[in-house]
Amino acid sequence: MAKFSEAFLQSMTQPAYQEGLFTAARNLGGLPGRIREEQETRATQESLVNMMNTNSRIAETGNVKGLEDQRVRLTEMLSAAQSDQSRDMILQELSRVEGLRDVAKPAAQQRDINTLLRAEQSLAEADKQISTLQGDASAEGQIKLDAAIRAKQAIQSRVDSLKSNASLVTAADNQKIDMEIASLTKDEALRSARKNEMIAKLKSVPVNSEAWNALVEEAENKNLGSAVNSVITELNDLELKRLEVAKAQEDQRKLTNEEIAELAEANVPLPPGLSDIERRRRYTVFANVQIEKSVNKATRPLDVPTEARANALVKTALNFMVRDAELEGTLFMQDLSDKVEDLLADPNQLQEIQGLVSGLTGVEVIEAVESYIQDKFPKKYAEYQQAKQNRQFEAEEFSELLDEVYTEDTSLNRNDPTGVDQERARIRAEQKLREAMARAQIEGGLFKGRLLGAG
Repeated sequence: MAKFSEAFLQSMTQPAYQEGLFTAARNLGGLPGRIREEQETRATQESLVNMMNTNSRIAETGNVKGLEDQRVRLTEMLSAAQSDQSRDMILQELSRVEGLRDVAKPAAQQRDINTLLRAEQSLAEADKQISTLQGDASAEGQIKLDAAIRAKQAIQSRVDSLKSNASLVTAADNQKIDMEIASLTKDEALRSARKNEMIAKLKSVPVNSEAWNALVEEAENKNLGSAVNSVITELNDLELKRLEVAKAQEDQRKLTNEEIAELAEANVPLPPGLSDIERRRRYTVFANVQIEKSVNKATRPLDVPTEARANALVKTALNFMVRDAELEGTLFMQDLSDKVEDLLADPNQLQEIQGLVSGLTGVEVIEAVESYIQDKFPKKYAEYQQAKQNRQFEAEEFSELLDEVYTEDTSLNRNDPTGVDQERARIRAEQKLREAMARAQIEGGLFKGRLLGAG
């Protein structure tokens, strides 16, 4: 039997000792709970480390739904958590997930934009394939045509689904425009550099020499545009002026009133008593200096970045106008394009274009440049608007002819899930429209009482 000392037994009767025992007992009783809390905290930490990495990756890929799934999972973990430390960590990650939505949404939109752009490109390729296969009347050709039509229908369905989101369509349009501007700017920068090279060569050889004539022909073959053509014209005019001045000097002609006025305006003195020979000499020196200044001004290097971007902006706007009104290949649009390019040979116009689009992107750029074109070429722009209206009228007429095709051929199903019947109906309706338009042209350009314009 265990024996305890009297001192120990006596100490047990003291309140302080008894309180210490009670505290120790209480602590021992809570130990399993603390161990469970620590274990839960460690498990929560491990889970959250993995989830944090996963959540970041999900946000970067634009998977908004994936983030929502993770938020639900974290909410469930929060409900099951027993310790305050675990709850705090889970709440912190929940807050971070909410912030990751701001990362995921733009990434998701960019992903959808890229998908839409690829789908539209695939749709254009499918149209080309169908157009090629339409000329093959063989059984094998028809099988291929049906397969191509079904493939197009699937692509079209995806495009329609994406385009149901108006903000996505706007964003995709803006990106297409900005990409086209960037691509054309690179092309135009190279073209501007070639213009500068040609202008320097033209300046380095005598006008109308064999070398000059060869360069003029080279510039024409390379289609370097109005900037180079205007330099050639101006250098030719200045050379004629130089020859005229030289001839007058050789003949010792008396100064004309116009020449005297030129010297007076330039503050070149003609004191009384000067001989006609000296007066002519002074004018010849003055005129040759002015001609040389004009040559240097005409052949100054182009500002490549400014000219390249301005030309790219205008060409993008013109391309957009052509596509918007379905006016590809029309002569009057090419004429308008040439006129705008001629205008941009003027550095002041380049600066005006740059000022108009400063701070703008996408569709805003198109609207600003189109307004500029309308202001500079009102008649041509009115012709463009008329052609655009004609295209819209044709679209309305096409819709009526499509209904007519389905009425005439009841075997065609408007809702064919494969898309084959719809494509066949479309082809027939387009043929009917072409025939109707051809008859209208023969009959004086009137189509259902409407005068067809430049379109």
